[in-house]
Amino acid sequence: MSSDKIQHHLHCDSDRDSVKIAFFQMDEKPKQPPGDSRWFNPQLLHLKVTLFLVFGATSALTPYLTIHMQSIGLTVEEVATVYLTLLFTSCLSPPLTGFLIDRFGRYKPVLLSSIVLNAISHHLIHFIPPRSATFEHRSVNVSLAVDGSSLLLQSVACPVQKHLNGSCTSNRSISFPTYLADETISCGNITIPECALSELPSGILLLVEQISNTKEYDETFWTYLAVRFVAASMLASTLTITDPIALDMVEQHGGDFGREKLFSSVGMAIFTPLTGLMIDACSSGAGPTETVYTPAFYTYDLLLLGSLVSVWLMPIGRKTPSESVMKDTRRILRLPPVLAFLAFLFLLGNFWGFIESYLFVIMKAMGSPNYLLGLTYTVGTVASIPMMYLLERITRRVGHVNLLVIAFFAHALRILGYSWITNPFWCFPIELNEAISCYFMWVVASTYCAVLAPSNLVATLIGIAGMVHFCLGKGVGSFAGGFLIARVGLTLAFRYVGYIAVGCGVLYKLVHLLWLHKYDGRSQADPDPGRAVEELVKRRASIVPKVDQFGSVVSFAGLARRKPEAAHGTTEEQDPLEKG
Repeated sequence: MSSDKIQHHLHCDSDRDSVKIAFFQMDEKPKQPPGDSRWFNPQLLHLKVTLFLVFGATSALTPYLTIHMQSIGLTVEEVATVYLTLLFTSCLSPPLTGFLIDRFGRYKPVLLSSIVLNAISHHLIHFIPPRSATFEHRSVNVSLAVDGSSLLLQSVACPVQKHLNGSCTSNRSISFPTYLADETISCGNITIPECALSELPSGILLLVEQISNTKEYDETFWTYLAVRFVAASMLASTLTITDPIALDMVEQHGGDFGREKLFSSVGMAIFTPLTGLMIDACSSGAGPTETVYTPAFYTYDLLLLGSLVSVWLMPIGRKTPSESVMKDTRRILRLPPVLAFLAFLFLLGNFWGFIESYLFVIMKAMGSPNYLLGLTYTVGTVASIPMMYLLERITRRVGHVNLLVIAFFAHALRILGYSWITNPFWCFPIELNEAISCYFMWVVASTYCAVLAPSNLVATLIGIAGMVHFCLGKGVGSFAGGFLIARVGLTLAFRYVGYIAVGCGVLYKLVHLLWLHKYDGRSQADPDPGRAVEELVKRRASIVPKVDQFGSVVSFAGLARRKPEAAHGTTEEQDPLEKG
């Protein structure tokens, strides 16, 4: 430093100690985390591999479990009951995982144990024998009413089933008000194949009522439910631990959290369609209606086995002590904009849970090949990546509430789109909406928490938001959607849910315009919320695979509790991590 600059500091600072501090700050280069300046950080290699394998394994199997349930004979209502039970699993697994980490004080034993139990329990699902289904067929003569608006049944009683099968096969069906032949007794709305419409005007059409004699909630159902409950618990535990581990390692060894999390998205984008291709290849030699899901289960096992080796070699540090959030929770839940935000985030979770649980079901009804099912994940994941880098600019221009409203409309377009199309290959333009409705939505919701809550309560609010959306919302949406499908059929269920999504988006905007806007910028939030928002955006922590039931709740909490300067690390924080 030149003598002129030193004299300048001497004149500007009256305190001699301050002068010394200022001098050393200018002369000393800021410390960087290890490996921060390198394009490749060997300390984070095992983290990348672990995220790639764990999330790749999850996306290789879990998207196909809904249609696998149907393949072993579970009804739509039973599927909905399974998802209702898994709702409690989603809520209980993270606290139990946290207790185990508190008990042992290390991440690695808990993570290794959960991966092993995860692989074993999910593979047991493959060995559950299919239910032996028996059906009773009853013929029904159907004619079209004179005005063409309803159907007339040549029968003494209304059908038990609301869906009648015809001699032709069609991917779409149509619903008609139906009456007995004397037109005095209504049988409600009856669904018939769309291809049968061409035969109706010419006279009487013979349709078949197929009635299952299989007893619901039998041994097959309870066996599946017990095994799936354990499997879902272990999966939730595995996914819950990965985010805080990734965050701690990034802060310890340098790097960017979003860049590391990107490897989990890459794993999802690759293995979901790859598994679909293998399922199609193995099913080609089977019967016309039989699908072989063996490749999905064995791919899951192999990827988790590889992750075991990677986790064993990974330098995982000790956990950060947990903090009590009960007092903070009571403070946050008194704020009207927070309550409204959580309520509508819950509704968004309902729509997300509905389409994620039954997307493959409606695509299979259209005759979709399995590799196409997997590509729906790839389209949404890839489309979301460039949007993450425009996040801050878009949010500042459009606003958090408006973007959440847009997420409702994106959900609606996605859900309604599947109720309108007949060719499953139209899924590609529809799935572009997933980048907004799922990935981008959680980014906006997380940064909105930094606006709504004071800086010391951001972590708590993000944790609550993640639980409301990914746990409660998804569980209720899956459960309610299954019962709606059982009552009105796939196409109408998707259409009704899509219209409800539009209404919820309009309602949120109206509530904000008429009431909540007066709370914008109030002092209950951080006086400088932009700082916290920029910190969250910088991490891009919300590039979150949708199979993670809690998003990055844990990692966000860890991020928000740390001071911004912790990203560069202090001398104490950069001490080598102890091996777990």
